[in-house]
Amino acid sequence: MKQVASPETLEATFGLSRFHGTHGIGHTRLSTESRVDLSHSQPFWAHGFPDLAVVHNGHITNYHKLRRRYEQRGVRFYTENDSEVIGIYLADRMRRGESFEVALQASLEDLDGSFCFLAATAEAIGYAKDPFCLKPLMLAEAEAFVALATEEVALRAAFPGPLRVREPGNRQAQVFALPGPKGRRRAA
Repeated sequence: MKQVASPETLEATFGLSRFHGTHGIGHTRLSTESRVDLSHSQPFWAHGFPDLAVVHNGHITNYHKLRRRYEQRGVRFYTENDSEVIGIYLADRMRRGESFEVALQASLEDLDGSFCFLAATAEAIGYAKDPFCLKPLMLAEAEAFVALATEEVALRAAFPGPLRVREPGNRQAQVFALPGPKGRRRAA
């Protein structure tokens, strides 16, 4: 779901606190380069590739080059937001038979700029962090969950008590598999 509103309004409208599942991603966005409207809000997804969503912090500097390549192959873009190309990029790699993890790793070479992003499929959640490590991303791993946020204070507010938090380094991508039949840890 996507909406342009405050967190309180989203809770009142959708009742997010009552949702149950294995994982989710979200983004509170400060628009610096595109319109503030529903189509430009995050998460983004690649149309025609179910269950792949992306949230992104940063700037993809080769966005126009990648967009032209995809448009020449018949891919339709719905916004002018550089975040949209990430979902299209990942979906394209996965359609060609690459795993989610391999597609995330490849994005570190093929996407230019200062960025970090989270991506989720039906089976996993993962992140990629640019070569410059300019955009913040904090990771908390516990026995029962994995959580990622741009600020440590957000993780500590959501998960009170002892919590080991670290910031992944540059050029890192990692995938966390979601619970299998025996109920391994979940991602948040």
